[in-house]
Amino acid sequence: MKIYTNNPLISVIVPVYRIEKYISRCINSILNQTYKNLEIILVNDGSPDNCGIICEKYANKDKRIKVIHKENGGLSDARNEGLRTFQGIYVTFVDGDDWISKFYIENLYNAIRSSEADLAISNFENVKKNCKIKKSPINTLLNMQVVTVEDCFKKLLNQKGVETSACGKMYRKNIIKDLQYPVGKLYEDIPVTTQAISRCSKIVIIDNIDYYYFQRNDSIQYEKFKIEKMDAIYHMKDLNQYIKVQYPNLCPDADSRYFCTLCNILFQITSSEYKKEQNFIWSEILKIRKYVILNRHGRLKARIGAVTSYFGFNIMLFLYRHTQFRGRRHA
Repeated sequence: MKIYTNNPLISVIVPVYRIEKYISRCINSILNQTYKNLEIILVNDGSPDNCGIICEKYANKDKRIKVIHKENGGLSDARNEGLRTFQGIYVTFVDGDDWISKFYIENLYNAIRSSEADLAISNFENVKKNCKIKKSPINTLLNMQVVTVEDCFKKLLNQKGVETSACGKMYRKNIIKDLQYPVGKLYEDIPVTTQAISRCSKIVIIDNIDYYYFQRNDSIQYEKFKIEKMDAIYHMKDLNQYIKVQYPNLCPDADSRYFCTLCNILFQITSSEYKKEQNFIWSEILKIRKYVILNRHGRLKARIGAVTSYFGFNIMLFLYRHTQFRGRRHA
C-alpha cells in the first residue's frame, strides 16, 4: 500500500549515547524506509564512544541526516534538542539501540493521513539478543481504529494497544513541538505522552508491529533499584490525578495502572537501604487495592495482584517474581 501523495517532510529524532554496537542497525533501518521524504536528526548526547564518528559518517553519505553534538544531558535533554530543531510536518522518535521495519513511517503516515488524526500509534515487539522477530511486517494497515482522547487514555491505562513510550508514535507538529521532556528524570515519557494525547482532537491506532524494542541487560528496566526509579511512581501518580479530574469515568482504570506501576517498582527493591521508599509504595498499594479489585473491567493481572496483597507482602512478592516477564505485548 502506497497512498501518500502530498509527501510532507517527516522528522525522525534519534537520541544517541553509548550504543556504538547498535546505532548502525538503527540508522540503516531508518534509511531503508519505503517513505523517503525524511529529516533524520541524530542527537549525539556527548557519547564517550565512537557514536559521534559513526553518525557523521552516515551524514556524509545521506543529506537527509543531520547530526547534533551536545554535552551529555540525558535522554530527555537529547529529545528536547531534537524537538527544538526539527522541521517536519510530523515527527517520530526512535531510540538508538532499537530499530524499525521498512514500513514504520509509511504505515503511521497513511494512518494519520487517512483519518486526519493528530497522533498515530502502532504496535511493537520486544526483541532479545540473538532472537529473530516473530512476524514479518506488512504495509497494509491492520485493525485501524480512530478514537477520542478519552478512549485513548482508557487503552493506555489498561495497556491495550497504547503505551506511555515516546516511540512507536507519529505526532503532528503542533501537538508536540513546544513540549519538553523532564531533564534528569527517568520514565520521562509518561508526562509528555499524557500532554500530547490531551492536545489531540482524535487519535488513530493500528495493530501493525513496526517498532522493535531491543531488550538490553543493562537497560533501565533491568537495572537494580535506585532512588531515581521512584520517578515512575511520581509520574504515574500525576497521571492518575489528571485522569480523575479530566475523565472521572476512568478512575478505576487509572487506579489499576498506578497499582501495576507500584508493584513493578516495589519488587525491584532488594536492599534495606530503601526501606522508606518500600514502606511508601506499600502504603499506596493498601490505599487503592480495594478499588482495583472492584474494577471488573480492569486488567486481570492487576486484580489478582490486589487480591494477593491481602495475604501480605512476602506472598505477593513470591507470586510476582514467578509470573513477571517482559515479552511481546499484544494489543
